[in-house]
Amino acid sequence: MPRLLSQKPGGVVEISGPDGIVEMGASTCAHCNRITIVPPDSKAEDVGIALCHGCMKLVCRHCTGLGCRPIEQWCEQQEARGRMLRDMGLGP
Repeated sequence: MPRLLSQKPGGVVEISGPDGIVEMGASTCAHCNRITIVPPDSKAEDVGIALCHGCMKLVCRHCTGLGCRPIEQWCEQQEARGRMLRDMGLGP
């Protein structure tokens, strides 16, 4: 299996079909939770997986170059926004 930018893939995807079972590496984006599959004999860079230099975690093609905002930070921001709107009487 290919190594993902000197890191092991976060998981393995098994696809079964008429030719048997094919195992592929998988990586979950640290910024948006999108899953990217790395086909056999491919490099992570070929499918758009990159290393975020802010959090030093793997990110998908969509999040590359958008700056560092890990999914946990985004969730905390959304929860804080919800609390603020509720306190102002504008939320549920």
